[in-house]
Amino acid sequence: MNGGASPILVSVVTVVRNDAQGLERTMDSVASQDYSHMEYVVVDGASTDGTVEVLQRREAEIDRWISEPDSGIFDAMNKGIRLVSGEYVCFMNTGDRFVSTDTVSRMFLPTPHAELLWGDCIIETMKGEEYDRAIKVLKRLHRQMTVCHQSLFVKRSALLARPFDALSFPVTADYDFFCERLLSGASWEYRPLPVSRIDDRGSSVRLFRTNIREKRRISLARFPRKRLAVLFHSLLLWLYMNAKFLLKGVHGR
Repeated sequence: MNGGASPILVSVVTVVRNDAQGLERTMDSVASQDYSHMEYVVVDGASTDGTVEVLQRREAEIDRWISEPDSGIFDAMNKGIRLVSGEYVCFMNTGDRFVSTDTVSRMFLPTPHAELLWGDCIIETMKGEEYDRAIKVLKRLHRQMTVCHQSLFVKRSALLARPFDALSFPVTADYDFFCERLLSGASWEYRPLPVSRIDDRGSSVRLFRTNIREKRRISLARFPRKRLAVLFHSLLLWLYMNAKFLLKGVHGR
């Protein structure tokens, strides 16, 4: 697979709290991958709903798992970074899935060398599916996270050197990390294939007001020359999400 060299070890991390059913879906997807050089780590936030029982029952499918309190999704993801040993890390969090059984194989053939490697995403919505193509990411980066983190593979060395800022951005630390790395000149590679399948009613959507506020702070700090565009987009998004929430398009916990 790698021109005679050992294949790259890819670490997949799932963070979960009180979502036993979603965890099973994600675990099924990870277990189905035909890429042989992959490790799987699960970080549970001290669940009380049966999630731990799922981990115990399916322990043979996991290289390592922990269950302990955390301060949020990105605190848990930072824990996962410290637990894995792969060259690249992908966060396929609870309920999310790889699109097909050969997704990881296709992403790592030919062998990538960039710090950031990504593909596209299929978003499941109330009305069906949307295909999110992760191209022209720099052009739109001041407005939003232009790559789904579930479709992103990051070199572990970069994540260790610059962990997610879980304290400052408890909902959007992935956007802050992605902006910082791209604007710092990190190498990247895009592969035009769908990597992940996600549900758009995740925690970042349920917490949309916090999401918008955090993204606005990040964008204004990272893109000071686009201040007006950032503020205008933030306002439009605020109005849209409030209308969606009122129409019950976004479900609470």
